Amino acid sequence: MLYNKDRLIALMDKFDLAGVVAATPENIYYLSGHASWSQNGYRYGGSQVYVVYPRDPRQKPALLIPGGDVGYASLDAVWMEEKYIYGRPRNPHVADMAKLSAVEQRTVKLAGSDSKGLTPEKALVQLIEEKGMANGRIGMDHFAIPITIYERIRAGLPRATLLPASMLFRYVRMIKTPEEIQRLRESAEINEQAIHTMLRACRPRVTENELASIYKGEIAKAGGQVYWMHMAVTRGGNFPAIKDNVLQKGDIFRVDMGCSINGYHADVCKSGCVGAEPTAEHRKRYDAIQAGVLKSVEALKPGVRPQELYETMIAGVRANGLPNYSNFFLGHTIGLEAREFPFLIGPAEEIDDPFLPNTTNIPMEPGMTVNLEASNHEAGWGTVQVEYTCAVTENGHEHLIFPEQELFTLPLQ
Repeated sequence: MLYNKDRLIALMDKFDLAGVVAATPENIYYLSGHASWSQNGYRYGGSQVYVVYPRDPRQKPALLIPGGDVGYASLDAVWMEEKYIYGRPRNPHVADMAKLSAVEQRTVKLAGSDSKGLTPEKALVQLIEEKGMANGRIGMDHFAIPITIYERIRAGLPRATLLPASMLFRYVRMIKTPEEIQRLRESAEINEQAIHTMLRACRPRVTENELASIYKGEIAKAGGQVYWMHMAVTRGGNFPAIKDNVLQKGDIFRVDMGCSINGYHADVCKSGCVGAEPTAEHRKRYDAIQAGVLKSVEALKPGVRPQELYETMIAGVRANGLPNYSNFFLGHTIGLEAREFPFLIGPAEEIDDPFLPNTTNIPMEPGMTVNLEASNHEAGWGTVQVEYTCAVTENGHEHLIFPEQELFTLPLQ
């Protein structure tokens, strides 16, 4: 089970919620373990999936899915016991259930169960009423519910108060459980190794597209999904791999690759020089950035605030060779989303949301996970970047992986 149950219940108590309704793929997965194919395939509300989670401990949380999701919802990885379908009846026929695997038996049973309603909103209203939440305040994961469906849900629950609460879910997820941290560690390790495999092919006369294909293949082998591939080859800033661009000896090379494995994101970068030793200027910039980021890593502990970490990095870079250095952030939090609350590690920003603190500049707490990073971009020259993924612990912090962060001569040996 992934989710932080105690924190979820405590926040429902704090805000006097009768319960919450999850709807985004991240929060469905977080609360139930269900990864819906239809929700990911039919985007922008085309397929609605919900988890109804009552505050009343006498009521169990329940997963509500379209009939086409039953096979996915019956897998062993889905830990939520109560599961319901909506839509037209399927009525599967099986001659001998005893010949089916346990997963197939659960699938057939769920597919043949009574539908909660023909439409997702009617089914959700029915389930909310059954869970005793129809007279209270309900936190709705509104990011994934189209406004037309949202209004029909509201009309079907005239005694309830529906509150837009997607940010509440992010606030719950801010503190990771041990299983979440382990998944983040595994994702980071896979991402690191995929980039290393790519860098072993990074030599003059290779195209950027060939390198990108290697990386994507390695992530696919691990069952993951690529979300971004920043590849700056003698370019300053974030760019995709340019298909026909051919690497040349002496190119300043930097990649920053993001993927998701088992639902959890990883973000790893590397810097180097193609087919030659880095120049003195290249090394000077890299060393200054690394010194600044490592200063912030050293300062990472419970109680420290994002702005303080950011200012520590800026001061460290300036003191180690780049006196005019500026940057807008020092990385970000990471989890089921690539950036989670409080999102960017940087100068304080005001927040206006009923479920969140009024600033992003909140103290670090044990269980928070961050990517501390900084870069130096110059158009026409190139980019260097350094990045570390860490978890805040009771006594300080831990590296989820120990990445090889150095200025490489490529190809990697």
